Amino acid sequence: MYPPQQQHINVSSIFNSVFTVKLATTPELTDEVFAVRYQVYCIDRPFEDPNCFADKREHDEFDPRSAHALIQHRLTKDSVAAVRLVMAGDDATQCAFPMEGPCLRRMGREIQDAVAGPLRNQVAEISRMAVSREFRRRLNEEKAVSGISEPAYYSDSENGKRAMPYISLGLFAAILQMSVKHGITHWMAVMEPAQLRLLKRFGVEFDHVGPLMNYHGRRRPAFTEAASLINRIKQCRPDVWSLITENGRYLPERTSTVLKTGEQEVA
Repeated sequence: MYPPQQQHINVSSIFNSVFTVKLATTPELTDEVFAVRYQVYCIDRPFEDPNCFADKREHDEFDPRSAHALIQHRLTKDSVAAVRLVMAGDDATQCAFPMEGPCLRRMGREIQDAVAGPLRNQVAEISRMAVSREFRRRLNEEKAVSGISEPAYYSDSENGKRAMPYISLGLFAAILQMSVKHGITHWMAVMEPAQLRLLKRFGVEFDHVGPLMNYHGRRRPAFTEAASLINRIKQCRPDVWSLITENGRYLPERTSTVLKTGEQEVA
């Protein structure tokens, strides 16, 4: 049961008053995605070597077969977060998902078979979920490297602070829009335990979560059917469902294939 105070919060209203979801359908927006990723993955949390990206744009071999999206600040048009959806290639031996080798084998034979089998072209990996720390600093939520709090130049900084916890939900709205556009019905991802717990608070809960492992830090592999996840959100958090689906405008397709994962089923 969620605390009463959370049930009265209009998540969609707060998020949409400050941010907007943008699918990266132009070279300019895709360039913005890579710039956010460079800031997050090479500067904020240096998982990648910044010296490998002279143009200050983080990208890799999976990007050409990915859909990309941004969260932008409405007032300034600054890009504050990004995510991509990596889709299967035509040749499974040459176009594996990023997590397929190191993580997928630990999730059970049923999930391995689903990703390798007929469903493969309907499965996508949620990847490179990146939220800029610089934006939080500008809202005075973090201190600058100098130790002095930077002045927030956003005139709606109070609303911005209230909306910050919902950026992950905005990224899921982007993921859903991209999935509907590309016919994706199942999602897999490798996420930090803290991120999984945060999403679970808002009713975003994967059908199957694998064991804790070391993959760019401590992570858990996860897999779910998009439609079942969205339906569960609607039942327990209709406010979150409204934000992610744009009041039902974007709804994922269901599949007839049933995958058994232990005692659970992914329909």
